[in-house]
Amino acid sequence: MLGLPLRALLSILACVALALPNLAQEPGFAGAAQELRQAEKWGELAELVSPHAEEAAAAEGRPLALAFLSVARAGSKDFDGASAALLALREAGQDPAAALPGFGVPAEATLNGIWAHCWSNFGAEANRGFWQAYFDVLEATPYARVPASRLLMAALKLEDAEATAKLEAWWDARVDAYRTQGGPLGLWVGAYGKAYVLAGVGGPRVMELCNESFALQWEAAIKEHDFDPTAEALDLAKQEACDLDCDDAYNNLAHASVLSGAYTPETSALAAREAEPGARFAAVTEELGLAGVRNSRIAVGDYDADGWPDLCFQGRLFRNERGERFVEVTQELGIAPGGNAALFLDFDADGKLDILIARSPHPRLFRNLGKREDFRFVEVTEEAGLSGLSFPAGPEGVAVYDCDGDLWPDLYFAIYEQPMATGHPDVLMRNTGKGGFENWSETSGVAAASGYCGRGVTACDYDLDGDQDLYVSNYRLQRNLLFELDEDGSLVDRAEALQLHGVRQPADGQYYGHTIGSCWGDIDNDGDFDLFAANLAHPRFVRQGFSNLSMLYINQGEAGGWAFSEERQARGIRFQETHSDPAFADYDNDGDLDLSITNIYEGVPSALFQNDGQGSFAPVSFRARAVAFNGWGQAWLDYDQDGDLDLLIASGSGCELFRNEGNEHHWLRIALEGKKPNRTALGARVRVTTIDAEVERSWVRELRAGRGTSSQDEPVLHFGLGDWDGRVSIEVWWPGESRPQKRNARVDRVVEIAQR
Repeated sequence: MLGLPLRALLSILACVALALPNLAQEPGFAGAAQELRQAEKWGELAELVSPHAEEAAAAEGRPLALAFLSVARAGSKDFDGASAALLALREAGQDPAAALPGFGVPAEATLNGIWAHCWSNFGAEANRGFWQAYFDVLEATPYARVPASRLLMAALKLEDAEATAKLEAWWDARVDAYRTQGGPLGLWVGAYGKAYVLAGVGGPRVMELCNESFALQWEAAIKEHDFDPTAEALDLAKQEACDLDCDDAYNNLAHASVLSGAYTPETSALAAREAEPGARFAAVTEELGLAGVRNSRIAVGDYDADGWPDLCFQGRLFRNERGERFVEVTQELGIAPGGNAALFLDFDADGKLDILIARSPHPRLFRNLGKREDFRFVEVTEEAGLSGLSFPAGPEGVAVYDCDGDLWPDLYFAIYEQPMATGHPDVLMRNTGKGGFENWSETSGVAAASGYCGRGVTACDYDLDGDQDLYVSNYRLQRNLLFELDEDGSLVDRAEALQLHGVRQPADGQYYGHTIGSCWGDIDNDGDFDLFAANLAHPRFVRQGFSNLSMLYINQGEAGGWAFSEERQARGIRFQETHSDPAFADYDNDGDLDLSITNIYEGVPSALFQNDGQGSFAPVSFRARAVAFNGWGQAWLDYDQDGDLDLLIASGSGCELFRNEGNEHHWLRIALEGKKPNRTALGARVRVTTIDAEVERSWVRELRAGRGTSSQDEPVLHFGLGDWDGRVSIEVWWPGESRPQKRNARVDRVVEIAQR
């Protein structure tokens, strides 16, 4: 995740260190050792410093050599050896927790070396191996906090009562000492609580620890940044700085809240910060047959045309049994799963949904044989001209859209990295209209304009000119792209002209953001489409000034030249480190689009923000009871056909399905059927308007296939209508047609509209 900027940072630190007095000269090995440390050549570093670390070495050189040796062994995953070097350092008269001239703090450097290998490893036995010896050496120092937390987690997971009791007593003593004598109480209480949540343990005691930690961290942050959270006009920059400082405590409390079932303002400080939700959710993963599904991306489509949306997890196909259960039918229907993502599409315009699986070295395409063949699938990858592709890296973002205006569905693949931070040109496959595709990457200009670490693709006619534009999200602090169809038939990147490429950091630098997924939607009901770009942003990089945070781009419309203004923070979207896949959806049927964001990494919660009707947002995740952890893809669908949107979050830790429990608001769902070749009506735009209302209201949606980081929502346009129970007018702008098709309808129903 860290990429090249970290190496650049280490180079700077190395130069600073080499400039310190006596480092390169006394003792003589230090300059070479520092260079090897910066280059992460751990074996060579250990070989260089080992002779100087022996007991017979000169006294002035041995402590420095032992410090380098501890880092070298940590870097090469010899954790016992690293702790032994620290122990020898202490026995040589140097406190490992104190700064050593020319090196820094050995305990801190070694901890960081171990952490780099195991920060995301929560295995019980593995963590005992990582941390026990380190804890034994540094038990009395401030650097014992991390290993002690992980060791308690391991003891809890292993149900080791003796070790648990011993560690809890140690923690209680340390925390009590900080309470009475002063010190970093918030950090220690937080690490204590984190041990329980990482072990999957909740309860009143855990909530007490995590609530206290969050309160202490927040109090320290507002003092540090001189932020007044009670001011009528909040200082948004200071508020964000506080959120950055408290993100880990936020995550721990979120995890504790879910484990403990603490969703009310009285039980969780996070729920206390939230607005009253317009609807609530119930977790139904297990009862709907999806327990144990551990896939990171999800697509929704009705492959058997029975009116009930089915699910495809990276090629694993689940049939919807009339809203009562999902049953896997992958093998019996002839699909071979296993890829980065999968999408439903009708590539041959026969009216049946086929399945595209994005994978390396080339995608696989499965054609739906229809009702007469019991909706079995047959692979047509070679016949469709896709087997000859050879992706240089995994395709992370995939979209099905009409790139050239001929109404046939084309395929765009955003190619990720290989090796790390090395991007490759994206691939655009144009539908020939004859059952296959041709490589249009060079001809269209995509190959020349891309070449970044592609992560997500989302189509939208943002300027309402009748053709589909394509936003490409790129990772590794790289700029994003917006492709438009030019008059000569080529695709031109207009992201920079419209201020959608990200923010260059520093102003004369080369860094942008780690963008993962993005989504389009009319959040302010002004008739045009706005854009949310989700950036994974490590706080340490943000503070150093070279990592974009997530961005909410507000479309200024035709009068504003279709330019965009970035307003995420002003509109209430809180920072989280690992924003991943966003989606707009009217979950409470009140007539405005809300925002859902997944967050990758174990222990990091998803976020649900409720629109206030004016395009600003308030958090409702916990009070709405729609929180999942380590989420990647997501999809909104009405799986039980009751008129409200349910939420499915895909995760390598296990997917989560949340049933919307609804409210009294009214709704309308529109299922479109286009003419051949665009049978699925990709790119169709629909406006619904109240008839004879005292104050007219209007809503706009657009039908797409592929959003964010290869997610796909149910291909039925959903309109919440709030308290409006009268008639509405419907206007459909079909791709390729300049005038809308019109009809009227009553509310609270699914309206099927076929293109005339």
